[in-house]
Amino acid sequence: MLSIQRLRERMPLVVFILLVVLLLMLVGIACACVTDHPMQVAERTISAISAMPAIIELWTYTFAALLLLTFVVPYRRRAVGRASPADLQRFLF
Repeated sequence: MLSIQRLRERMPLVVFILLVVLLLMLVGIACACVTDHPMQVAERTISAISAMPAIIELWTYTFAALLLLTFVVPYRRRAVGRASPADLQRFLF
């Protein structure tokens, strides 16, 4: 059985957030295409290109923040010797 909590435990936070954003974008595109004629959606998209610099700026800041987080948030270092029993049993189902 698929559960969001189990899925969240198995993948990194950044990947989870990117998947949620991708899912929201897909739902938004599906809703836009269902409610309007496809050509109206295409014309609206083409006319929205003037808003593109703001979107590019937003994604630039987002990637910069993620890059900064990778340096600020400490990650767990692997031991050089033998792994502990808790680490060995982590992926057992």
